[in-house]
Amino acid sequence: MTIGMTPKLLRKQKMKQLPKSILLTGTAVGVVTAVWQWRKQAQQKQPAAKPFNVQYGPWAIVTGAARAEGLGYGFARRLAGQRINLILVDILAEELHARAAELEQKFLVKVKPVVLDLGRPDFLPELLAHTAGLEIGLLVCNHMVTPKETPTILDMELATHHAMLDVNARAYTTLIHAYGRQMVAQRHGGIIIVSSQAGLHGTPYTGAYAANKAFQLILGESLWYELLGTNVDVLVLTPGLTRTQGNAMDKYPKIMLMEVEPVVDETLRNLGRKHLVIPGLVNKLFQFAATHLMTREQAIRTTGDLMAKGLGKTG
Repeated sequence: MTIGMTPKLLRKQKMKQLPKSILLTGTAVGVVTAVWQWRKQAQQKQPAAKPFNVQYGPWAIVTGAARAEGLGYGFARRLAGQRINLILVDILAEELHARAAELEQKFLVKVKPVVLDLGRPDFLPELLAHTAGLEIGLLVCNHMVTPKETPTILDMELATHHAMLDVNARAYTTLIHAYGRQMVAQRHGGIIIVSSQAGLHGTPYTGAYAANKAFQLILGESLWYELLGTNVDVLVLTPGLTRTQGNAMDKYPKIMLMEVEPVVDETLRNLGRKHLVIPGLVNKLFQFAATHLMTREQAIRTTGDLMAKGLGKTG
C-alpha cells in the first residue's frame, strides 16, 4: 500500500489507470494485427515463384569454368543438374573441353565450350557470336587472374596491374552490360558476380586482387538496386578461403577453409532472395568481428597477419 493513501483512494486510482492500460494494450494488438494482415496480403499478391530453370534458363554462361576444382565448374555442375544448358568460357582450352564433355555425359544437357581470353578488350563480339539466338537466363561472372607469387602492390609489375584490371574489372563490366541488357529485354534472368571477402576491406599481399574484387562488389550491389522490378536478379558472392587450389592453402587455419559445393549451394539458394552472400558460418562471424568488434585499421592488420602466415611471408 502506498503511504498516505487509503484502500478506497487506491481503488479509485487503479480505476483511472485501467482505461489507459486497456488503450495501450488495444493499440499494440491493433498494430500487430495490421502488420500481420499486411504481410498476409503481400504474400497473397506475390506471384508463385517460377521453377529455377525457367527463371534462369534455358542457357547459362559460366566464366572461369575450366578447372575441375574451381568455383566456376562447381556452379556449372549444379546448373546442369537443374537442366540448364551451359556456355562455359575459359582460356584453358584442354581443361575446358574436358569439363564440357563431363557435363554433357553426366547430365545430358547441351554444353558449349568457348575458349576465349577475357583480358582482350575486343572479346565481346566473339562471345556474342557463340551465344547468338540463345536465350541466356543466367550469367555467372567467376573468372579472375592474379599472380601466383602474391607480390606487394609496388613490387608487382605495372603491366600485371593493368592485365588484372582488364580481366577482373573491364571484362566483368562488359559481360554484365551486354547480357544484363538482354535479360532486361526478355524480362527474366539472373547475374551472379563472384567477388571475395578480400574486397570488403584492405587485404595485404593481395591488394590489387582485393581492389578488383571491391570494384565487382560495388558494381553488383548498385546493379541489384537498379534492376529491382525488372525480374532480373543480381547477387554478389563474397567467399572467403575456399579449396579451389589443391593444397595451396594448407598454411591457413583449417576452420576457415570451405569446400566448393557448400559455397555454390548457398549462393544458388539465395539467388533472387538476397543481394549479397557471405557463405559459411565462420566467414560470417569473421566479417561480423571485422565490422563490429574492430576498427577498420584493426581489421586490416588482422587480415594482413593472416595473409602473411598463409602465404608464407613471415619467418
